[in-house]
Amino acid sequence: MLRISNIKIFEDISDEEIFLVALKKNKINQKDVISWHISKKSIDARKKDNVHYNYSIDIELKNEDKYKNLTKVKDFDFPKIEINATFNKRPVIIGAGPGGLFAAITLIQNGIKPIIIEQGQPVEERKQSVDNFLNNGNLNVFSNVQFGEGGAGTFSDGKLTTGINSPFCKKVLETFVNFGAPKQILYIAKPHIGTDNLIHIIKNIREYIIKNGGTFYFNTKAIDFKIENNKVKSIICQKVTDSSVINEIETDSIILAIGHSSRDTFTKLYEKGFLLERKNFSVGVRIEHLQEQINHSQYGTITKLHLPPAEYKLAYHSPTGRSCYTFCMCPGGVVMASSSEKNTIVTNGMSKFSRNGKNANSAVLVNVTPDDFEGNSPLARY
Repeated sequence: MLRISNIKIFEDISDEEIFLVALKKNKINQKDVISWHISKKSIDARKKDNVHYNYSIDIELKNEDKYKNLTKVKDFDFPKIEINATFNKRPVIIGAGPGGLFAAITLIQNGIKPIIIEQGQPVEERKQSVDNFLNNGNLNVFSNVQFGEGGAGTFSDGKLTTGINSPFCKKVLETFVNFGAPKQILYIAKPHIGTDNLIHIIKNIREYIIKNGGTFYFNTKAIDFKIENNKVKSIICQKVTDSSVINEIETDSIILAIGHSSRDTFTKLYEKGFLLERKNFSVGVRIEHLQEQINHSQYGTITKLHLPPAEYKLAYHSPTGRSCYTFCMCPGGVVMASSSEKNTIVTNGMSKFSRNGKNANSAVLVNVTPDDFEGNSPLARY
């Protein structure tokens, strides 16, 4: 494939028309084209009197030697994780958030059939619990906006952004598309799935795992671990809907994908002598403002393009080392009441795929370090 870059588009036209613009700009005969696809789409709004889309298109040509001005696209081989370990018993994954689900997919692709334990509900039932909390104030402490199949991101609109440069990033995007995400997440600068789409995608992932031999235990909480000679022997589980139901699952391998708030699990691991290390984290508040104000600030008023709701990112770095920054900005979204414990207040942000809400919101966070806590315990509370 060859890449045509820096295709500037100043009006709303179809993908096919963008393709024709690229051909004309580079004097490419359409009869030479075998196939093509958009590889990148971004908005350049640095100059408010010159706001435009910037596209890149990858194209396969019959006579590519004729077009030496185009850049050859490097072949991309998706990284394959090959698991060489021998499992005497089925491995167990604790947690069905993104970490747990992708771990399960990877095991399945290696012919290994995992067991997945999740204290929350399947995503369809979880959606009902979330709606019940938002409408009636009835909190399910095991399955809510933060806990349950799909993890917290399922109800914070599925923004797929990271600061790392890894080939696995593309593999993650491809995986989501394979399970029903819009194909545009493969090329837009800031991929976004939307909570309304994620609910169906997470269900598709679960069905794929089950079809290929995986087993899910929902409403099931890991409460203890049996260790002999420094090796895992089994996990003790409890049904959260009926605490009298106790189950022991024999295993020699555990993947902990337990998220950020599994305090009781971390406590149990600490009590059993597992090494836990303190690390930095962030805490903050949610701010909300009119989306039209953000659009005006980012795009100005001159462009005739029908642009998507604008985003922003702000950061301040103090000379003392403390930083303040925005995170999880939700264009056209809503602030979500997201408590996962009784008598607590937590907020999250969420957007549907359309991002057509009146308001925008963002988290404003400050970093917290182990030095902010007394003592050396990894379980210290401020």
